[in-house]
Order: sequence, then C-alpha cells, then structure tokens
Amino acid sequence: MTRRFVATLALGLLLVMGVAFGALTHRQADPAARTAGETPAAIEQKPLVAALTDGDSTAAERNLYPAPETVLQMADQLALAPAQRQDLRALQQKSDGELNALSRRIALEERRLDFAFAQNNISPARIDGITAQLGALQGRLRAVRLRSHLAAHDVLTPQQLLRYAKLRGFQPAPPDLYDDLDPDKMDGGGRDGY
Repeated sequence: MTRRFVATLALGLLLVMGVAFGALTHRQADPAARTAGETPAAIEQKPLVAALTDGDSTAAERNLYPAPETVLQMADQLALAPAQRQDLRALQQKSDGELNALSRRIALEERRLDFAFAQNNISPARIDGITAQLGALQGRLRAVRLRSHLAAHDVLTPQQLLRYAKLRGFQPAPPDLYDDLDPDKMDGGGRDGY
C-alpha cells in the first residue's frame, strides 16, 4: 500500500471516530447506538470513507479517467516521464487538500445534526437545512474527486491510457450501452426530454 492510500484511510477512520466520540458525549445520545458502538453520524460517514477511496470513482476509472494516485502507483508500468509524475503528484496533493477540508466540513455538519437531535432542538426546517448542506458538501467532495480523474486523464498520452486499460483489465464498453442517455435518442429529443 502506498503512504497516500494509508493516509487517506487513516483520515477516514479518524473522521468516523471523531463523529462517534462527539455523539457519545451528548447526554441524550441514542442508547441503542451507544451499545452497538456506532452513532447515526458514524453510519452516515461510511459513504464518505468510501468516497475517499477508489470505490466512488469506478465509472471514471473504467472509462479511462484514472485517479492520480492509481496512475502514480503504476508510474513505471506506464513509463511516465518525470514531468508527468510531478504534475500528478501536484494534482494529488491539491485534491487531497480539498478532500480533507470538505471531509472536515461534512463531519461538522453531521455533528450539528446529531447535536440538534440530542438537545431536542430539531424541526423539519432545521433537518432540511442541515441535510441540504450535507448533500451539497458531499456532492462537492465527489466533484473534487472526479475532477482529479479528469485532470489525470489529460496528463497521460493516448498510448499510456490504453496501457492503463490493459493493465487494469478494462474492456471497451459495448457501443449501445449508453443509448438510453443519448439526447438524440431520448423521448422528447433533447437533454431536458427525460
């Protein structure tokens, strides 16, 4: 395992532990959650941890938009030039910084939601506001992750991308796989026709 992968995994575990600890310190925390060892916020954090791994990016990877970390792990096999390695490292550092900042904000919003319930200071409007903020942050986290795939793709040559696909065992998609998403073939004849 690379140091970056271990660091990302450790960050995810720290986030889950921090949320769990924060919820356990509230007087009115759910006793069933305490007994099971997981708070509702910790359960909600599991998708966040998955998003920090390659699991959230399967479609990008499969379609030749690899994660910078994945490309760096395969640097020798892909015969990356020193400039490409440097660009990918910079890209990975930038996206890691953004992902870490967003992860902290998500954890804070989860704690706010737990705290509102624990203090019996909750209403439909408050739930809507906090969960909308959580959804927006989680969407931004995913966008940062996927934009890093797009940028990594642009660093590689077409030959390196084909080598990447071969090394990963990816096969080309059947030509009709996405016909139902083609705006010209949709009912209504346009992007807004669905």
